[in-house]
Amino acid sequence: MLLKENEKPALTELKKVLQANYGLIDLKVFGSKARGEDTAESDIDVMIELSKLSPHIEAEIDNIVFRINLKYDCFISTVIFGEEELTKGPMDESPLYKAIEREGIQF
Repeated sequence: MLLKENEKPALTELKKVLQANYGLIDLKVFGSKARGEDTAESDIDVMIELSKLSPHIEAEIDNIVFRINLKYDCFISTVIFGEEELTKGPMDESPLYKAIEREGIQF
């Protein structure tokens, strides 16, 4: 995975905020960046797993990502899961989640 000069600090800041405030369990980059197939227009697909997830928390994270994207002139696109929906719910069988598990790179 090759990140641009502005992308690594953007992801680092996102990870620190999530760890400090939202019970971050896992953060993985997936998609074209993880496969090494990205282009100049590619976004940074990120899977976030949190200990707890609610619509309010998801909205807060969307706002944080928006500000980070502006600050670092990049485009982070997130998929957010709560631990419970992956361990007790059907999401662990989702084709998207399986693809992330297969190709995702821990950040």
